[in-house]
Amino acid sequence: MKRMVLALGFALAGAGMSAPLHAEGGLAFQPVAPEGLDATATEMVAALQAGMPAQMAAFEQAGFGFYGALAVPQGVELGPEKLASVANHATPDAAQSAVLEVCAQQTGAACTVIGLLVPAPE
Repeated sequence: MKRMVLALGFALAGAGMSAPLHAEGGLAFQPVAPEGLDATATEMVAALQAGMPAQMAAFEQAGFGFYGALAVPQGVELGPEKLASVANHATPDAAQSAVLEVCAQQTGAACTVIGLLVPAPE
């Protein structure tokens, strides 16, 4: 799982992004309870979510801004290449819709949102 977290910043850099919108305090990760995952995938997502706050500086350096979202496919074995992301959307809802579309296109499976990139609290 640690490899999945570390690979995330590199595997997702540049995916689904437009001009960055950066909060004064930077980015924060807001976990979202995934739907439709088996027990093993749910455990992997929980470990990924736990490691995400430490990845925010790398996301910012890669050009990610708010609002962004991360998603994984349902019903398939998870790995770093299965994660989908988008960033720099006008609203959290827009980011969630976009990441579900990107994830479905990348994997051919229904997907679930696992987290949001939001402005860090001041």
